[in-house]
Amino acid sequence: MDSLYILLIFIAVSILIILFLFQSKWIIKVNYQFPEMNDLHISVFFYKWCVLREKKLRIPNQNEMEKGYMHFYKQLSRKQLHLLKQLRFRSLLKEIKVLEFKWQTKGGTGNAFTTSIASGAIWAIKGWLIGYLTQHLQLCEKPQIHVQPDFKSSSLETRFSCMISFRLGKTILGIMRVLKIKEVK
Repeated sequence: MDSLYILLIFIAVSILIILFLFQSKWIIKVNYQFPEMNDLHISVFFYKWCVLREKKLRIPNQNEMEKGYMHFYKQLSRKQLHLLKQLRFRSLLKEIKVLEFKWQTKGGTGNAFTTSIASGAIWAIKGWLIGYLTQHLQLCEKPQIHVQPDFKSSSLETRFSCMISFRLGKTILGIMRVLKIKEVK
């Protein structure tokens, strides 16, 4: 009889722990600076406790990126990525809250005319990205973007900082919805 009570208590505690983890709030903080540090720094927090501090991910160089794009394009042309059309990422994105979004860019080409065109193009790309994020994610704070043209020298500097928050259970359900594939008739 005692073993039955111990088993029931163990099952109840296990269920409570699983429910707690599914309702838990996770925060991911991403920092990137170019050219000072060429690594992507990621920190993961469970509520307010730091689980992973400053994990550095190496950014691939241009040759590695081109090889990856070419492999993706070959797979796409062979129609081996047909499942991408059926995935529904919007339901997953609605579960993510953006707590902070800062992106500052400073640069120039050495020529005032081309620097102004490049600065305008960067503003357009950043504006489009902010519009996309606003439409598909929950923004808790107004995104801060800035472009500072440098008309005198040829350089590029950028700083990016982002903090997102999500609940583990809702994210798992969103991933399950994304991976759900319609029947082919």
